[in-house]
Amino acid sequence: MLETYLLEQLAAFAEYGTLSDAARQLNLSQSALSRSMQKMENIIGVPLFSRKRNHIALNENGKIAAEYAKQMLREQRDMIEKVRAFDRKRRTISLGCCAPVPQNEVMKLLSEHFTDFSISAELNSDSSLLSGLKNDFFQLVVLHEKPTDEALYIKPCGSERLFISLPPAHPLSKRQGIRLGDLDGEHILLYAKIGFWYELCVKKMPRAKFLMQHEREVFKELADVSALPSFTTDVLIHHGYAQKNRIHVPILDVEANVTYYIVCQKEQQARFQQFFDALAKLGDWGLSPIEYVL
Repeated sequence: MLETYLLEQLAAFAEYGTLSDAARQLNLSQSALSRSMQKMENIIGVPLFSRKRNHIALNENGKIAAEYAKQMLREQRDMIEKVRAFDRKRRTISLGCCAPVPQNEVMKLLSEHFTDFSISAELNSDSSLLSGLKNDFFQLVVLHEKPTDEALYIKPCGSERLFISLPPAHPLSKRQGIRLGDLDGEHILLYAKIGFWYELCVKKMPRAKFLMQHEREVFKELADVSALPSFTTDVLIHHGYAQKNRIHVPILDVEANVTYYIVCQKEQQARFQQFFDALAKLGDWGLSPIEYVL
């Protein structure tokens, strides 16, 4: 029987072309890789290599064997992923979200309704979330654009509007509304894990200098003491999570005022119906007592 490591090493040799390069990629010595190739020849029972002084190359048998090795490795990875996905689907509800506010709220409600399940969540783009839903990687996704696929059950689940938080002395702080283009070229403090809001900011403000922070607490500390603009939303302002001593000015771009949609496969609708009903009763996001930041 051909062990997986032999298949991987043969595939690597075929890809990199020499023992030295393949061994380096595999973190092996050349002698160890050479012994593995000899072992593979012994198992298969035919020569796989042309050997000359200080040189070894795949012969025609070896090239065919390498292609089969790559195919077997692909099938093995596919089998592992499908079995893991099946097990995850049985014991875990995987939620994909386009933004942090709906992610936290939907996760909280799911945990209340599915007490025997693990709830996992991931932030990603609408397109990646839809792909994951169709491939059974996610059972539920929250999108900021309504999909059109008739195989999906789609339900509105809240809205959110982007605001810019400005120091009172900032020249734009007296505006009744601001377009993102008005902020282009500014230095803006930005938390990294904000889902689709980040792509919107980059698209609308290509010349802005974003000071990205990946740690929530670091971002919060900087936002509290910095004179730099930062973003918040109407939901966060309403529930008291926005920065204090700032002027919160609404963003006027159409794309900055979003409705969220929770989506599942139609065949899964009955499974989640009670959860959907509870989400509808929630109305505006009844935010949990945790700190949200943008």
